[in-house]
Amino acid sequence: MFNELLSKSGLSLDRLESFCLVAEAGGVTKAAKGDPARQSLFSRQIKELEEFFGTELIRRKGRGVVLTEAGERLNVIARESFGSLADFQSECKSRPIEVVIGTGESVIQWLLMPRLEKLRQQIPNVRLKFLNLPTYEAVARLADGLIDFALVRSGAVSRPLVVSPIGSLSYSLFLPPSSEARQDRKSVATLLNTLPLATLEGEGSFRSELAELGKQHGIKFNIQIECPSFPLAARAVVLGGVAAILPTIAQDDLREAGVRQVQIPFLKSLEREMCLASNARLIRIRPILERVAAVLMRMCRF
Repeated sequence: MFNELLSKSGLSLDRLESFCLVAEAGGVTKAAKGDPARQSLFSRQIKELEEFFGTELIRRKGRGVVLTEAGERLNVIARESFGSLADFQSECKSRPIEVVIGTGESVIQWLLMPRLEKLRQQIPNVRLKFLNLPTYEAVARLADGLIDFALVRSGAVSRPLVVSPIGSLSYSLFLPPSSEARQDRKSVATLLNTLPLATLEGEGSFRSELAELGKQHGIKFNIQIECPSFPLAARAVVLGGVAAILPTIAQDDLREAGVRQVQIPFLKSLEREMCLASNARLIRIRPILERVAAVLMRMCRF
């Protein structure tokens, strides 16, 4: 079956590993980390792979490289094969199998961490690895087979990735423990116009949607603190005497710190349908992922 493939020299696990390292780093020099000997080795091994397959795998672009269409395909095949072999080795040696989940810091801290002990009990032979990734990067890495699952907005995922809904991510206003602001609905506009707020930095989708809501309801948000993540904005609420509009899944964590939650009807437009995204190709070659997916779906619904 494999006689023709293996009868010619030039193909080896070592060469495929070097190719994957160069593909991930985006260049031979970066993959070699400044080591001239490794740089020469990587270049030679990739050339040997190109001769073996009879096609160009990488092209120079500026100071780095990009993969050709054939290179992209080989990169996926090699990574999936290495993943399957690593799982097999771990199973044979009774070692935990690594499963990588990409998602935002909010989901890691407020959805996954509170369920971590039960997750570990349900999948005891698995070593979970959480990567804090923006949605677009988590989806891209999942499509490329670089991570095993992504917990992201449903609308950000497209075929051939598989989407399994887990719930709606809603938002509430959270007041610091020291706040004496009234919480009745009639004072919402006044409340939001006067309260010092912590929120996300930059001009991402959340900030844009929040600004649009402010225009619609005559509110000029008094933003005093900008943070790179919602959990850090939550820390500002606890320690800095500011309020914040945060994912409602933060409520249990913040309630223990004396933070008060205010549900504001017009924040409903910020809701995001969330999903567990998976790669059917990976699940097909890594059987452990099907069991992990079932556990995640059962325990991470909200």
